[in-house]
Amino acid sequence: MEFEAGLVVSFVLMIAAFVVDWPRALAGLAFGAISRYLPYGTIVVPTGVIVLAAAGEFIYPEIGRTAHPSLSSFAIGLFSVAATASNIYITIRNFKDRL
Repeated sequence: MEFEAGLVVSFVLMIAAFVVDWPRALAGLAFGAISRYLPYGTIVVPTGVIVLAAAGEFIYPEIGRTAHPSLSSFAIGLFSVAATASNIYITIRNFKDRL
């Protein structure tokens, strides 16, 4: 039952991340899936989350999504990337352990 409850919480957080900021959430989803195959995932995932959120902060003004980088937008991006990347990484790991 713990696995199923974790899946529900993970799914709800991912939906919230996509509603808040879908481009960075999509990048976090891809990064979380790729991170499963990288060594030292517990270090790579948090570092990558920060890098992706910061990169989005500087890419968004270039494509016209925001006027300028801001700390509040970075925090929203940090939530979006972290909610998807860490949840998919942990869910895949738990699913492999369960099999």
